Amino acid sequence: MKPLEGYRVIEIAQEIQGPFATMMLAYMGANVVKVEHPASGDLSRWMMTSLVGGAQVNNPQVSFYFIAMNQAKRSITLDLKKPAAIEVVRRMAAQYDVLVTNYRPGVLDRLGLGYQDLLRINPKIVYAQGSSWGPRGPWLRRPSRDTLAQAASGLMAQTGMPHDPPLPAGIMAADHCGAMSLAAGIFAGLLARERTGKGQKVDVSIYGTLLSMQGFEIDYTSISGQEPRRAGISHAFLRGVWGAYKTADGYICLAGVDDGRWPRFCRILGIEHLEKAPGFDNIGRNMHGDRVRAELEKVFPSRTTQQWLAVLNEADILVTEVADYKSVLQSEQARVNGYIRELDHPTAGKVKISGQPIIINEAIEQQAAMPPELGQHTEEVLLEIGYSWEDIDGLRSEGAI
Repeated sequence: MKPLEGYRVIEIAQEIQGPFATMMLAYMGANVVKVEHPASGDLSRWMMTSLVGGAQVNNPQVSFYFIAMNQAKRSITLDLKKPAAIEVVRRMAAQYDVLVTNYRPGVLDRLGLGYQDLLRINPKIVYAQGSSWGPRGPWLRRPSRDTLAQAASGLMAQTGMPHDPPLPAGIMAADHCGAMSLAAGIFAGLLARERTGKGQKVDVSIYGTLLSMQGFEIDYTSISGQEPRRAGISHAFLRGVWGAYKTADGYICLAGVDDGRWPRFCRILGIEHLEKAPGFDNIGRNMHGDRVRAELEKVFPSRTTQQWLAVLNEADILVTEVADYKSVLQSEQARVNGYIRELDHPTAGKVKISGQPIIINEAIEQQAAMPPELGQHTEEVLLEIGYSWEDIDGLRSEGAI
């Protein structure tokens, strides 16, 4: 039995933060029903592979974006501008455990679907509000996307080489991490509800998540009074035997070499003359290591990535390859842990896709669950919450579904 089996979740959300959070719940056993507009659906449905890679790519009419965020859910279509559709959500809320949204704070309140509205219907509901900026303050109504949260949180200013313009991360780091924080908040809300019998309101923002993720660096500035230097190819505080190095055919990444490992590291690289050289002690080579980096950059191109990994891993050096996505998709480590899974897609066929990082009771899933077609489960969900076929016909004639 999965830990969230028996829990029912309403998702009124778009794109990443809300949908990725609820997909995590779905893979843990929750019954997640995604509410989508009858005409447009989730905005992510319309980002096809061809929009990024051109018409010549594999599976040009498949939305990789929707697949990544919406596996293992059901879909119901509702036009929330129609009173009858609002009533459907209210009836669901009376019977469900959780409502998740990442619409701007206040949007669902104006529809009569705010926390206080639903608490009157279901005193035990967990209401999870994902947002850009948080539930209070002057930025409350400001629109946002992932990149703006990276910029406003300081992450962008710290990313890149010293003389680069501020650079965003190469992934949607803010939205995804905000989704994981939102999922964690939902777990806490459910636990509190089980203990108290009372509904809970959860608020999680992507901005707040990024600030908390940078505590190491932000707190340095607060305590020292200094802004960290740009991370570059290492880290603001950790330089030298940290970060990426070019090999004969790619790159490897080091994560520091302590005193116990330093002598054998020097022997493997043939730099024994540096083992006890001034400025190459533990602090010097790990935190102020411009000189050691210059030496290592001469040595690493002499062998391939795999050749270096073989000898360095044997010596217990903290090292790995710098992998591209094609390499990640072939990773045995990722596959055996369910971090990469196989999806049997009706259009794309059997394809490998990203999985989930949480493993409960050693149960590792190798197969991904399909995302729903738009409105695929509308009648099914409506029947479950007490609508008759005649009622459903009426909703359809009103344009509510």
